[in-house]
Amino acid sequence: MNGPTLMRIKDLEERSGVPRTTIHFYLRQGLLHAPKKTGRTMAYYDESHLKRLRDIQNIKGNIRMPLPLLKEKIAALEQEGNDGRVNGLPRMKEAATTTRAKDSKRNAIVKAATQVFSQKGYHRTKVQDITNSIGISTGTFYIYFRNKRDLFVEVVDDVIRSILGDATKAITDEQDILKRMVARGRVFYENYSKYNEILNQLRAEMAGEDRWPQEKIKKAYHDLTRPVIRDIQKGIDAGLYRDTDPDLLAYALTGIIEIMSLRMMIDTKYTFDQIMAFIVDFATLGMGAGQQTTGGAARD
Repeated sequence: MNGPTLMRIKDLEERSGVPRTTIHFYLRQGLLHAPKKTGRTMAYYDESHLKRLRDIQNIKGNIRMPLPLLKEKIAALEQEGNDGRVNGLPRMKEAATTTRAKDSKRNAIVKAATQVFSQKGYHRTKVQDITNSIGISTGTFYIYFRNKRDLFVEVVDDVIRSILGDATKAITDEQDILKRMVARGRVFYENYSKYNEILNQLRAEMAGEDRWPQEKIKKAYHDLTRPVIRDIQKGIDAGLYRDTDPDLLAYALTGIIEIMSLRMMIDTKYTFDQIMAFIVDFATLGMGAGQQTTGGAARD
């Protein structure tokens, strides 16, 4: 029976792409376990050393990382796979099981972060606030996300996916274009009450010098309005709406529904049905003189 493949440091250096000076540094710092020595100057490494070097490279990526943080991430990686060890390293699980577990942990972090960001805001939130809320180490956090910004971007994506997913379910069996608009409006309102702080924070970040907020909010609203544009075009083709720009109308309706959702959060003067009746009348009749609207006429 063949034993493990052994390598001299030159071989390990070539296969891993890590310079021997760095390998020696990792050995001194305890990030890499000691090789098998057969003499004063003869040391042999095996596949477990190669795997550990690749783990370190995957964790660090192209960024400089403080040694204590790197050690914490490696420790968290070992904890993730402590169903068995080989030479002190985590034994690899079956790929499907590992993927499901990692997806579950990643999703749990995103859900926890959504709550924390909503309560504290983006800038006041620390990574430790999120890890404390879900009971994980910061090392585990950095296995899944490079930094707080990457997590916030994922939170925004998750919010948009949630809104779009709920809207798709709501209109699955509805063919009436106006009723589809009402259903979309209800979904947006229900999600707005949960996620308005996240969207507000994203818009606030647009005032900074970074480009990622602009790109993210552009994609977010593009994703939100794209299905609305399709329905508007169908309404124009069916003669329900006059011939107008579907893109501009979709953004106008999205903006109206968003501000009306805020209006409903201010007090209880209007119900959702009153608000949506007003929006439908406004969208179909506009502000022409002599037009009688039916919605939103609450009486004090």
